[in-house]
Amino acid sequence: MKSSPHRPSIELLFKRGLGSAEIARRLQISSSTVRNVVAAIKKRGDASEVKKSGRPRSVNTRNTRAIIKKRIIRNDGLSLNRMASQLGIARSTVQSIVKNDLKLKSYKLRRGQYLSDKSKAMRLEKCRKLLQHFQVRRVSDVIWTDEKIFTIEPLPNRQNQRQLLSKDDSMSPKRRLAHNRLFPKSVMVWAGITATGKTPLVFIERNVKINSEVYQKIVLMDNLLPWVTQHFAGGPFILQQDWAPSHGSRSTLAVLEAHFPGFLDKNLWPASSPDLNPMDFSVWGMLKGKIAGKVFATVDDLKAALEVAWASIDDGYLRRTVNSVKKRLRACVKARGSNFEILL
Repeated sequence: MKSSPHRPSIELLFKRGLGSAEIARRLQISSSTVRNVVAAIKKRGDASEVKKSGRPRSVNTRNTRAIIKKRIIRNDGLSLNRMASQLGIARSTVQSIVKNDLKLKSYKLRRGQYLSDKSKAMRLEKCRKLLQHFQVRRVSDVIWTDEKIFTIEPLPNRQNQRQLLSKDDSMSPKRRLAHNRLFPKSVMVWAGITATGKTPLVFIERNVKINSEVYQKIVLMDNLLPWVTQHFAGGPFILQQDWAPSHGSRSTLAVLEAHFPGFLDKNLWPASSPDLNPMDFSVWGMLKGKIAGKVFATVDDLKAALEVAWASIDDGYLRRTVNSVKKRLRACVKARGSNFEILL
């Protein structure tokens, strides 16, 4: 029964001989409240409240929910631990309100390229051009290329790499250390894919600067051109590359015009767009996953593992990945050049 502030008055009038209806009229309260208090008097001899047993009343009140909702609206990245500490309530209560009452769920922040308003406008324009371009040319004929640095030891994932230890052992030498060398040995890898095949992996040593001369000789002429000649056998193809300085110099453009005509030039391929290049949005991640968690004694061991992982990528995966590019271009247009992967 809900506590009534009129208990003492009800008890006094009842003991004076007044009936429930008269007490309710005089105190201008409901007759049910009077009857409940009178019943308690008859049972226990007085109107004092009986202390309730069981769990205390929850702090999950309308006011608490309103405060938490308002704070989340102001800052949806606020820590539940911090909010609980500020409100002086248990984290489990905050978590229950957020999940069950406010119907909210915690999501990891999406990763994406920073895009200025100018970059968004440029991407929108060029994505529209690319969609028109691929109405005439086939996206399956594009050679998608990129470079990535791989190191001989993986970066530790502190979220997933854990140990089960007692509290005492947590401060003992038994607790392992996730560490990396300050400058681990590494190798730059260049590669490309089409819907129907993969170029060779091209390894560029760490001490070699990729200037125009190196890019033209080691990447374009020594590796890509022989592969293109064999793979396409005189058929049409389109080269895609980003526009790093060595890729867009006058001498490199001359090599591209002579040996890779029809490449996606600066008027077509947007800068700051790894989310449009299959090498960036899929292939490198797959390759990294295939060698994840391994520590290699030497760069040569790393290269060998990368070659094995590269060879294991099948044509079905390549076809599906390349075919997704037009969907991404349309999503980019829909997002007005902004980050669009949430639309996929």
